[in-house]
Parts: sequence; C-alpha cells; structure tokens
Amino acid sequence: MTDAKKLEFLKTILPGRILQNINLPDDQVVSVNVTTPEHLDGFMSTIHRLLFTAKNKQSGKTTDYNLMVKVIKGDDSFRTSSRATVQFNNERILYTRVVPRFKQLLQEHKSAVDADEWCPRVLYGVSGKFPEYSDQQETILVMENMTLDGFKAGPRNDLDEAHLILMAKKIAQFHACSYAMKIINKSEYDKLVDELIPLNFVTKEEVFESYALLFKLGVGRVVEYVEDHPNVLDSESFKKDFVAFKTKYGTEPIHLMQKFMKKDDYTIILHGDYNRNNVLFKYDDQDKPIDVRMFDFQEHRMGSPAIDLAFFMCMSMPTGLRERFWDPLLKHYHDSLMETLTDILKCSTDDPRLKPYTYKNFIKHLDYNSLYGGMVAMHFLPWMLAPDEECAQLAHHFATDMYSKEMKHWTKVSGGEPVDLRLIEILRYLSKRGSFAIVHADD
Repeated sequence: MTDAKKLEFLKTILPGRILQNINLPDDQVVSVNVTTPEHLDGFMSTIHRLLFTAKNKQSGKTTDYNLMVKVIKGDDSFRTSSRATVQFNNERILYTRVVPRFKQLLQEHKSAVDADEWCPRVLYGVSGKFPEYSDQQETILVMENMTLDGFKAGPRNDLDEAHLILMAKKIAQFHACSYAMKIINKSEYDKLVDELIPLNFVTKEEVFESYALLFKLGVGRVVEYVEDHPNVLDSESFKKDFVAFKTKYGTEPIHLMQKFMKKDDYTIILHGDYNRNNVLFKYDDQDKPIDVRMFDFQEHRMGSPAIDLAFFMCMSMPTGLRERFWDPLLKHYHDSLMETLTDILKCSTDDPRLKPYTYKNFIKHLDYNSLYGGMVAMHFLPWMLAPDEECAQLAHHFATDMYSKEMKHWTKVSGGEPVDLRLIEILRYLSKRGSFAIVHADD
C-alpha cells in the first residue's frame, strides 16, 4: 500500500518534474490520477500507473500521458539484504545512459538496428533522497506504458520456438553494442561501464545475503530430492558431475555463482535478469508473436552473455524442446549478434576483429557458463511453476522474513515433484553439454 506522503508526491510533484525533464516547461498539469495495479508488483518494486493531462500555457493544447512509475519497496533491512538501492540505481543508469549511448552508436554507424525497439522509453529517472517522497534512498523511474503499443505478457513460463527466437535475437542486438564499442572506442566503453556499480555475488568484504539464501534453499531442495531418488543420476558422467557439485557447492552455492562473474574477452554489459517475466510480446491477428520488448534492468551485471541466455533458456524451454531446440536457438542468437556487429562495423564476418566471436568459439564459451541458468532455475523455477497460492506464500515470506522456516518449507514443496523432475532434467542436459566443467575447474 502506498502511504499518503508518497501518493501526494506522485500526484502533485512528479508530473511537473516529468514535464521539466522532457523540456516542456510551458506545459501545466491540469489533472492527475494514480493507481497501483497489484498484478504489476515485483519482488522488490512497486509499479504505479500515472495518468495526467498537461496544457500548454501559450497554445492551450492539451496532451494526455499514460505512464508507468517504478519505485523501490521494502524497509531499510530488506533493501540492504537485497542490495536494492544498488540494483535500482544501476537500472536507472542502463535506461538513461547505456541504452541512449548504444542508440547513438547505432545511429552514428547508420545501423539498421533501432534501439528504440529494445525497451520502454524513460521520461524521468533519478536516484537519491527525496524528502517530499520518503526518508530512504530511492530510485524513481518513469517509463512509457508499452501496453499502449500492443505489447503484453506472454505465456506464464514455457515458451515455444517463436517466442524464444524473438528473445534471443533481441538480446543479441543489445549484446552486440558492447562488443562493437569495445572494438571502436574501448576507453569510452570503459567509462560507461565505470558508471555502473558492480553487483557481485561474493566479494572480499561481503556476500550477497538474499541470493546466498535463495540459492542455498533451491540447491538444497534438489540435493534432498536426489538423495531420496538416487536413480535420477542415470549415467556415470551425470553422477560424477552432480556429486562434485554437491561436494563443492552444496552448502554455499553462492560461491559458484561468483565464478560466473569472471571477466574475459566475452564480458559485456548484460540485462542480468533476462527471462519471460521481464519481457512483453506483441502479437499479430493470428496470435503469433512478432516483436518483443525487455525491461527491468535492475539486476544488471558485467559478465558472460551466457548469463542472459542460459537464464531464459533453462527457465522457459521444457523437456523435449530443450534437447531439440537448444542449439538452433543459439544459432539464431549468434546470427543476430554477428549481423548487428557487422552492420555497425561495416565489415564481413571474417574480419580479424571478430575472430573471438566465431560460432565455434562462442558455443564453447556459452557451454562452459550455461550452468548459471541451471542455478537460477533451482531457486526460481518453483516460483514460476507453482500454483498461485503457493507462489503467494513464497512472495509473502520472502518479503517478511526470508530466513523463516516457512520460507524454507515453501521453497522445498512448491510445485511438487513435477518441479523436482524438471530441475533434474535441466541439470542432466547441462551435464551432457559439459556445463559442469566450471564445477570441476580449480578456483
């Protein structure tokens, strides 16, 4: 629930600041309405719908605005454990600095790719303390309402080939801009990256507490299921991989997550939370998906493109489709990546500057890092596949006391055995691809 002070800010102060930010100082707000749709609430954010009408003082022309306002939720303790202030500030920088700079890059090099087709336009984005709103550190993002352009949520979790291809191609365009900037102007790229606060899972000083718990609970569920059903380890190689994983990371899986953050030639600016929850699709008259937009960059990280790819591929490719379509989907991604890169650089695919990004090299790199998706699935898939009432229990205990026995219970049982088997099938497939190599590698 939004308290009176915050609601007053949203109604009486924010619309005027939006108009100032988009260079319309002569427009005056004449009416405002704020609603807070419950179905848009995230684990860490509250989304308000802001509708207001502005009238130009000189011409008398009126303009209607239908916008979405994203703010952080939770008390200081929750925000600290989830590093919410860091995440939301990074998201603001992605929207207001990174995406616009990538857009400029594309325009400068006369690319056919349009960055306006990636994500919603942000009309206002600020981070800091705003006494008129609250006494906490805040980030306030005001974005266009993509539903007005026909975009809507896709299937709850499992996606077919058409949805998956759109997601792969879109994120490839975004990734390509990092690689292109590193080639064209590495110093400028580094300055852009320096504006973002690293969001590591583990540092010398601290552990990302909320994720340490979530991964521990998710992995614990799978380990317990395997102990009760050892026959699911149906090959010597899978058994070897899983035992090594359990031995090295079964109690503190957060340290494996940090291994995926290793910097190398493939490290780029990522979305960081690229999954079906954070995209909207547009459909044609036959209900076929024809376009996709991404949003929610708050979990941005610097790392391997596998972090974005393996996340949605492990989460949204059911057994059967996963085995049949994994490689073809990666080919769609790589084709889009190279098409965007060569378009920006105005070169051919055999240009020496692109040698690290050949399909063979890319697949080798992606396979080594794809267990990231399996790790995310172990903690997140139960939320997505569980009945609504179980998901509500998870969300409630995560927000109120993530360390409670109730949180542990609902993580263990949500979705039942079908979720357990789905997770085993994901890990089995990643084992066949050699993605447990990162577990066996020396630290």
